Amino acid sequence: MADLSVNYMGLKLENPVIAGASSFSKSLDGIKRLAENGAAAVVVKSLFEEELREKMIYSDDFHPEAYGYAIADASVMYGTSNYLKLIEQAKTAVDIPVIASVNCLGGKWWTDFATEVEQAGADALELNIAYLPFEKSEKSPEIERKYTKIVSEVKKEIKIPVAAKISQYFTNIPGIVAAIEKAGADAVVMFNRYYRLGIDINKHEFKTVDFFSTESETYNVLRWVGITSSQVSLDISATTGIHSAEVAIQHFLSGAKTIQVASAMYTKGEKVLKEINRGIEQYLDKHKYNSLDDIRSLMVKDIENRKKFERIQYMRVAGGYGVNI
Repeated sequence: MADLSVNYMGLKLENPVIAGASSFSKSLDGIKRLAENGAAAVVVKSLFEEELREKMIYSDDFHPEAYGYAIADASVMYGTSNYLKLIEQAKTAVDIPVIASVNCLGGKWWTDFATEVEQAGADALELNIAYLPFEKSEKSPEIERKYTKIVSEVKKEIKIPVAAKISQYFTNIPGIVAAIEKAGADAVVMFNRYYRLGIDINKHEFKTVDFFSTESETYNVLRWVGITSSQVSLDISATTGIHSAEVAIQHFLSGAKTIQVASAMYTKGEKVLKEINRGIEQYLDKHKYNSLDDIRSLMVKDIENRKKFERIQYMRVAGGYGVNI
């Protein structure tokens, strides 16, 4: 039987499947069910700075994942004390690492929250960073510095491992990941899936579209995991569109250390975590691999294979199907 254990950010995990931040991890009972269904670690649903304000004040870098909370629910469910209490309770209730997740608008909030979750007993912290520039005057280097500054300042304040969860909307993804690593991050989570808005053309109202990820969305993530993994030393956790063992295995072959599952739990239930783990184990046993280390980065060790992630390959593949481009 193959060994599924991994070392992620210095945390020893029994397998590579992490339950990502979601409604499943916003309560103690939910976290217990995730552990029972095979999660190697759980990311507690993100704590948003906005939820701690008496008035919901949104700046231009408001993080869209906040759509998951109704304002009334936020005021009752969270707040620093409740969030910290959940971490404390989870640490005594489950035997897997509990990873806190925070999203702030900036300034001292990041370091304040980081210090508090560390004191509450969190095993690690995921910085849910998603700055959205809306002004044409903002320059790319300025935006990137926001990310590295957040990581650097948090790392100065706490000793537990820190992961930075980022979006895929950068000019140079390997470059920003390398900069985040230099700033002190122990891991990077690729990628944040933004809230998607549509418009009801009859009511002239905004509406939610594509609430959950689909498996097809994972392949852009796969591209950047493969391109980036060979250029950095920090751990990479892949997320978005991971609904099956087959997709998870592809990410390991491209260099990911772990994967995070969220949408698949909404569509299939927590049991999908066990299913993915079982599928990974069966694959390793079938091909006579002893552990995940035997396949990690296997497809990107060769430079010619890495080149296959380039866009130019589209022309060759499309041409093979008789598509004129």
